[in-house]
Formats: sequence, structure tokens, C-alpha cells
Amino acid sequence: MKIQLSKIISVPKYEETVEASIDLNEIKLKGVSYPIREKNDFSIVFRNIGKDKISFAFETEVTLGIPCSRCLEEVSYPVSMQVTKELDFSDLDEEDSSYIEDKYLDLDILIFDEVVPKLPSRVLCKEDCKGICNRCGANLNKGFCDCDTAVPDPRMSKILDVFNQFKEV
Repeated sequence: MKIQLSKIISVPKYEETVEASIDLNEIKLKGVSYPIREKNDFSIVFRNIGKDKISFAFETEVTLGIPCSRCLEEVSYPVSMQVTKELDFSDLDEEDSSYIEDKYLDLDILIFDEVVPKLPSRVLCKEDCKGICNRCGANLNKGFCDCDTAVPDPRMSKILDVFNQFKEV
């Protein structure tokens, strides 16, 4: 969603509340896509605070679907945002210019910029998640698989290689 800022910038002491919504359906980061499962409409309060200066503030929350780090099942992860910004259009810095273009506020880019730093490095579906079998890929939280889980003694590796060479197919 893009919001026109021209009137807010040009009219002294002007204040406006805008109803906004998030158009994003997913957050893409480093080749991984996190779907947005829940998003709410919210209000943004804009104020003219001086010559070519505005401020805006809003609060919202999105819920992302993030895969569990062990079993890859999707976990709902809520991200709350409380954003308060002041912008000086006579001197926009590089950080602000990512979501401001020609006196328009690109809300989706701003939301993306707010969500990404809040993403966790690991998410678990539950503390005692058993993960997946490293041989067949079965989710061990749903039951055990029939894979051989015995770890061979590394000192016997040469003998096992001989047996595996002559194993019948």
C-alpha cells in the first residue's frame, strides 16, 4: 500500500489518520519465503511537525509461518510492531529513502524493514521436538521410523566396507 504524503508535508500543523492495510503476502529473505498467515488493518497517525517535516506512528501485528528448525513443521510466529518515525524531506537519510519515494510512503517496504530484524534465528514447534530422521526424513514427532539407528564403530569401517562390497543386491 502506498500513501500520498504531499498534503501532510505542505500544510502546516496538519494532522490526518489513515486506515491502512498490508498488501504483502510473504516475507522473502535469503531465498526463503515466510508466508504471512494473519495481518490486521490498522490506523496511521500523520502529523506535519515543521517545514518539510512529518511524523507518523502506528501499531500492528503480523503472524508468519516459519518452519521448525528441527522437524520443518510450520510454526505460527507473531511479530508485533510499534513504529514511530520522523522524516525531514529536505534531508532524507538512506534508511528512510528505502520506503519513501516521490512523497509516497510505501507501507509494504516499511513493514518488511520492521519485520526482518525481529525474525528469530531458530524456531521450535515445541521444546522437546525430536526432529526428522536423518536417513528417511520421517517426522519423529509423529512416530518412529524403521531405520537402523545404530552408529557403527569407526574403527570397524574398513571391515564394513568389505562386507558392503560383497552384499547381495
